[in-house]
Amino acid sequence: MKKSTSITLILLMTFFSNSAISGKLYRWVDAQGNVSFSDKVPPKDSSRMRETLNESGRTIATKDAARTPAQLKQAKKILDVQQLQIKLLTRQLAQDSALLKTFQSEADINNQFSSKTNMLNSHIDIAKSQSGILKKQLITHQKSAANYERNGQEIPAKTLSNIKSAQDQFDRNMAGIAQLQHQKADLKTQLLVDKKRFKALTAQTNAPSAIDQNSISSLAMGEIHCTQDCIALWKSASDFIANNSNMPIIYTSENLLLTQNPRLSQQISLNLTKDKQVERTSIYLDLRCADSKGGKETCKSQRTSQIVQEFLQLNP
Repeated sequence: MKKSTSITLILLMTFFSNSAISGKLYRWVDAQGNVSFSDKVPPKDSSRMRETLNESGRTIATKDAARTPAQLKQAKKILDVQQLQIKLLTRQLAQDSALLKTFQSEADINNQFSSKTNMLNSHIDIAKSQSGILKKQLITHQKSAANYERNGQEIPAKTLSNIKSAQDQFDRNMAGIAQLQHQKADLKTQLLVDKKRFKALTAQTNAPSAIDQNSISSLAMGEIHCTQDCIALWKSASDFIANNSNMPIIYTSENLLLTQNPRLSQQISLNLTKDKQVERTSIYLDLRCADSKGGKETCKSQRTSQIVQEFLQLNP
């Protein structure tokens, strides 16, 4: 180790002590694994990762290796997922803001539910009363038509028109009652959603106002799918994040789970994004690391690949 360090220092001193040489010094590893230093990178090594060193031999910049077509395709897919994250977060933050402005407590949510339910029940009672009246009118017209038939007489057009009109009104009224019943069911569902979300929001004290972009993405990304029981798969994926991330969870919603952005080189941020499609739902796991030399190494490490492989095992 000491011998290797000495050789490196000698090379650097020789390079910078040569007054004929000006410009920057680059360091890279060639195809044979040899460390090379030069003020010019040969064309055969131009696509490799290289570091720019200052006069003290310290790295002042790093240029990543050129990406392969497969890596470029993966990077585009990750970017698309992160754009979806921004869209989902923006929409959810607007909904959360409206919820918190409307309600101060769960009791407020319950009170609004009771008020709207009572109003719907009142409309249903009125509609049912009208249905009873319309039903009696329909029966009266039907009996009149039956009398004509028993007497061997042709049913008058007016009687047939009355029967059709009464039947149409009755059917419309019954459809209105069914619609009001559906509104009650939807209201009950919304009550549960609002109460659950309100409780989650009051527990999230450090919720982000936007997606933090001050990090770099790993090319390792997990993708699992479901057509049924997606709630259970999302729960399993969320539990996976809680058990495997070294960063705390700072935001959760029905379609998004974010952990704190990494600051140190060994930290990895794990994020979930749910994309609801027509035929299936996709859940993506993307990994982000600190924007530093050490962070880049972490994002390329075996650990990130291992996390993704374990995540893929959740796929039903």
